[in-house]
Amino acid sequence: MRRVALPVIGAPLSLSGRYAPFGSAIADGLATWQQLEPGARLVIEDDASEPDGLARAVRRLAGRCDLLLGPYSTRLMRAAASLAAAGDRVLWNHGGAGDDVQALAPGHVVSTLTPASRYAEPFLAPLAHDRRPLWIAAGSGAFSRQVSEGAAARAGQPVVRVRHEELAAREPPGPDWVLLTSGTFEEDVATVRWARGLAHPPGTLCAVAAGIRRFADHVPDPAGILGVAQW
Repeated sequence: MRRVALPVIGAPLSLSGRYAPFGSAIADGLATWQQLEPGARLVIEDDASEPDGLARAVRRLAGRCDLLLGPYSTRLMRAAASLAAAGDRVLWNHGGAGDDVQALAPGHVVSTLTPASRYAEPFLAPLAHDRRPLWIAAGSGAFSRQVSEGAAARAGQPVVRVRHEELAAREPPGPDWVLLTSGTFEEDVATVRWARGLAHPPGTLCAVAAGIRRFADHVPDPAGILGVAQW
């Protein structure tokens, strides 16, 4: 039986710049898949964590690949959606979870991610009848805002929304409370460290960043901290 050639898969990923730790992790995952799938062909271009770099990477990949994956980050995926529409291409979105991204460029973007506004659903579902106060710490940017707003809308208990930079000046609600943090990786790490250093740390703690492997390199003894797996 004749073996069917596998499609060439291309991915613009952040191998340098601010998103490099995350883009590199995705590249490692794709390389692992390639090893498990004989004949798989994979082409990765560095987008340097910037829209201009992304545009160059997509141009280099477009003529060489049968299937095009999107970049890491909601910010870059917004730019990628525009590029896909302009070039009449289909882009598989695995790295930009912002709600707005999933509605961009109809017919040109296929999203595999849970939207950001629903990130907290599995965390909140077991707490539906929990009356402990829930603090939601949000960072800057649309992604963080979408996660925090979605969580607040779905919460069944009293909610206090606070920005990461305000936490140090706020008094925690008492001996038993719940905390969800949804900022950048650095903001989530700082918030978890702050919360664990309190006289009365939260009884239940969830950080979006805890779903990333390198979280354990920055937070000592992360056991018990809940994370988000959006795929």
